[in-house]
Amino acid sequence: MSTDFESARRKYKPGIKFLLVAEAPPREDSGRFFYFENVSTGDSLFLETMKVLYPKDYTKTKIVRQRKQEFLERFKGDGFYLIDSCDSPMEDSSPTKKRKQIQKALPSLRSKLRELATDGVKIVLISATVYEVCNDILKSEGFNIINEELIDFPGSGGQKKFREKFGNLLKKNGWVIRA
Repeated sequence: MSTDFESARRKYKPGIKFLLVAEAPPREDSGRFFYFENVSTGDSLFLETMKVLYPKDYTKTKIVRQRKQEFLERFKGDGFYLIDSCDSPMEDSSPTKKRKQIQKALPSLRSKLRELATDGVKIVLISATVYEVCNDILKSEGFNIINEELIDFPGSGGQKKFREKFGNLLKKNGWVIRA
């Protein structure tokens, strides 16, 4: 994994309440990453997550991009942390190839979860592939996966479903949207 990705992620590591697990980081040459503070294109997972968590502060995408560091600090302060199931990018892969990569990365993911998901941390799996590979096996191993269903990745038309499913799941698990 890129040290840039990991140092950007660690900067915003909180006392974790909700641990979000997505597929993988983007290609290193993309200039995009959930925890990079200056991203001018893409960034749908960050943007849609902020819409769910802080709807009253989400005015325009351009403004949120300009205030990304502030939103990341708030995300951290509220106990949210995002990791990837795979350490290497997997863009342009078919769902079958993605599932195989996630399956191969499960031992590493388990180690991350043992380190990060302590003391009642609630784990949320994001994307169909992560859910399909990880949900049953990680639940059977005692990890506190709170998904009741898969949460669509918020790209390629899945934004509305992501907001609905992620928002409902958080509300059922104690998250209160603040004014």
